[in-house]
Amino acid sequence: MKSLALGALIFIGLGGVASAEDAVRTVFVPTNVIYPGDMITADALVERKVRVSSANAAVFGENPKDLIGKMARRTLLRNEYVPRSAVREQDAVLQGKSYKVIYNSESLSIVGEGIAQKAGAVGEIIPVRNPASGIMFKARVQADQTLAVDEQ
Repeated sequence: MKSLALGALIFIGLGGVASAEDAVRTVFVPTNVIYPGDMITADALVERKVRVSSANAAVFGENPKDLIGKMARRTLLRNEYVPRSAVREQDAVLQGKSYKVIYNSESLSIVGEGIAQKAGAVGEIIPVRNPASGIMFKARVQADQTLAVDEQ
């Protein structure tokens, strides 16, 4: 009976060993430490092989486009896997700069100026201040570096 239990424990313990179903994938990792706010460039990355189980087939960083041109949110260590949450799009709008603000509805269109109170990437909603009145509102960063005001 003890040998049967011991055999079962050994069998269960070997479950973490790589199986034939595991696939080897290539991911891109930093060649050196990349600090928060730094842009990731092609020469800052190197290919590395990783084993991925069939149960978790999705891997971030297989395509260099996943990383190149993005900004680091946190410190990325040399030769370490880069999780999706550790990178973000590059800021299109900078804090303290003046940008064109646009509001559109079915019957009304307003164009003005606003000062970004926070840096933001395309698609992010950031706080903006009207320089004439001092009123604060939120706007979405557009690809052309304008700020679109949604219904509030």
